[in-house]
Amino acid sequence: MTMQKVLVAGASGYIGRYAARTFKQRGWFVRVLARAPEKLKHPGPFGEPLLDGMVDEIVTGDATKPDTLHSIADGIDTVFSSMGLRSSRPGLSYHDVDFLGNVNILQEALHHDVQKFIYVSIFKADEMMEMQIVKAHEDFVQALKDSGIDYSILRPNAYFSDMTQFQKMAASGVIIWPGDGSLSINPIHGEDMGDICVDAAAPGHQEIDIGGPDIFTYKELFTLAFTTINKSPRIMFIPLWVVKGLHTLIKPLNARIADMLAFAISVNEIDNAAPRYGERHMKDFFEEFGGKNVSEK
Repeated sequence: MTMQKVLVAGASGYIGRYAARTFKQRGWFVRVLARAPEKLKHPGPFGEPLLDGMVDEIVTGDATKPDTLHSIADGIDTVFSSMGLRSSRPGLSYHDVDFLGNVNILQEALHHDVQKFIYVSIFKADEMMEMQIVKAHEDFVQALKDSGIDYSILRPNAYFSDMTQFQKMAASGVIIWPGDGSLSINPIHGEDMGDICVDAAAPGHQEIDIGGPDIFTYKELFTLAFTTINKSPRIMFIPLWVVKGLHTLIKPLNARIADMLAFAISVNEIDNAAPRYGERHMKDFFEEFGGKNVSEK
């Protein structure tokens, strides 16, 4: 049987690292695309695996620059992308990276007759389309569907790594949050997500909503963030109408901060509990990695 070959884009990120490792563990030939391959020589900050020496090929390229992507999909059966704008890059927007960057990768996949494209988008994106990051993701989802290639769209609600921001807030003494903390969320660990990413390579169009095994209200999650660093919970909830007013004031002045506020508003107007997957638990992660990161701050 011929070995299946995958290209992983976004390989230096939290999910990309786990996806690449899991593909390799399942017997795939793994090529990863990285803008800064030196990052792959070290583990990630939340226990994500290093990839240098663990995958078959590392190719250097910038998804926003098509001339750096020639032949990245040559001989590849499946492309997996969790690639997107994760930190500020001068002159680049979510549209430039999350949409156009992935379109450039898709064009390479189509040129080389790749069989499948797996893309990581956002849970309940249709309810948050006013946000630029969500719109960029979903514009690419539509381009992917229109391309004619077989696809899988993965829609996780949040990752364990995202949740450590709450421990850092707890370490500072107080968590401040819009709404009343009654809505639910169940983040997923990157390693559990890696298994889903590889399973999604099976033939056939599919869209999968994804959450972890433990469902919390935000208030319960914040309380856990405090208790796992041995602090008494101190949580301050701000009425949504106040945050919406602040968003209106900031929007014409700073689009990125306004987008962050819009996200905070959106997640406090919809319930984010998703179908449960995985075996790893938020409490264990907080104790192992969140507490470590807070103590080293």
